Amino acid sequence: MAQIYRQASRTLKQAKISKPTAVVGLDHQARGIVRSQQGTRFIEGAVPGDVIRYQSDGKYTARLIEVITPSPHRMVPPCPIYDACGGCDMQHLRLDQQRQHKQQVVTELLQKFAGTKPELWLPPLVGAEFGYRRRTRLAVHWHAKRQTLKLGFRAKQSKNIIDIADCMVLEPALNRLLQPLRKLLPQLAFVRNLGHIELYLAATPVVLLRLSSWLLESMTTADQAQLKAFAETSAVAVWLQLDAGDPIAVAGNPQRPRYATTLPSSSSGCGVELQYMPGDFIQANTDMSERMVEQAIHWLDPQPTDTILELYAGTGNFSVPIAASGAQLIAVEGVSRMVQRLQANLDEALGTQHRGIAIQADLNQPTPALPSVTGPMTKALLDPARTGAQYAVALLVERLPQRIIYVSCAPDTLARDAGYLCQHGYFIKQAQVVDMFPQTHHIETIVWFERES
Repeated sequence: MAQIYRQASRTLKQAKISKPTAVVGLDHQARGIVRSQQGTRFIEGAVPGDVIRYQSDGKYTARLIEVITPSPHRMVPPCPIYDACGGCDMQHLRLDQQRQHKQQVVTELLQKFAGTKPELWLPPLVGAEFGYRRRTRLAVHWHAKRQTLKLGFRAKQSKNIIDIADCMVLEPALNRLLQPLRKLLPQLAFVRNLGHIELYLAATPVVLLRLSSWLLESMTTADQAQLKAFAETSAVAVWLQLDAGDPIAVAGNPQRPRYATTLPSSSSGCGVELQYMPGDFIQANTDMSERMVEQAIHWLDPQPTDTILELYAGTGNFSVPIAASGAQLIAVEGVSRMVQRLQANLDEALGTQHRGIAIQADLNQPTPALPSVTGPMTKALLDPARTGAQYAVALLVERLPQRIIYVSCAPDTLARDAGYLCQHGYFIKQAQVVDMFPQTHHIETIVWFERES
């Protein structure tokens, strides 16, 4: 039965604006924390050391009204659309304070949820503060009646699209594609059916257009000509992602794009390029990804006598460097198509003599099963998504590797999983924050777990 909702007959009383209040800290989402007799509030845009006025807009949240006395850690955001765009959320805080905050967040969550701390914190791995991002997703909306296009990022806490002319955190080669794309899209017959666009920077920049599968056969000759001209003029490869399956190359270089990873210093050469398909996960920051791999492999210290289990292996960012050491590697990935690319990357990069094998297994099941994996594992490395590795760490505890390197992009699930490992005989020997996403609250961390004797 349909229900019709009518506007309330009275307007809720708007919350009063607070008196001047000091901001005492940041939460793990980089929101300022204030405390008063009315309770604790979390406020976007507030910085520790600020004295502000705010207006409550929820049980635990509030809106920043005025900065009366700015913190010495506050700075003017350099991006002109920072207040509206939903991408960056820490440009108002000095970069050194951003990095200090990120390590503090991981420290506090490990203590709170795991009751532990690293024996040693290494200084954060840091790089460029802008122009670092080699992949991004752009929202698209074509207004057919007005014949207007919106291309950009979602607004903060909204589905609205903020038009962007350029983005300060994108790699320059991707930034240069924004205006040509803005010109191209209205000329395509299928523009109204575009879901979103993904940009990748490999040896050749890649533009991935996501749309419904039924449109492929109906793509006009004019569309194909426009895409070809755009690919040639902008020196890019254009791919289409349909409802299911791998994307299809439609203009420019049809070869699969590649990204770089670092090989151990003991192997020949200093690095190798690995194949991926547009839509596969690759780290967003080229420089930080390579340095993170180097650090993780240094801690893992793979030896020819080791049997190493790698979980959430992707297309081989860590797998190839591990196998290059001569160790026996079992690399586990959940997506079957990526397992094929992972094995191909191992074989292409290392020839036929390596001891690495890629297998498919769903690590998000309560009892993940690893087919054809027997015998003890001396070491392990895992790099899960934001949901962490709740079931995978239980699998590791069953196999009791001496050393585990955990690469995390979410400190809350890292802390949860660390608690489980520490309850089962592991301690944190070293940890390091990787500033993979400057100007945002997102935190990448590498943690070295060792089993107690």
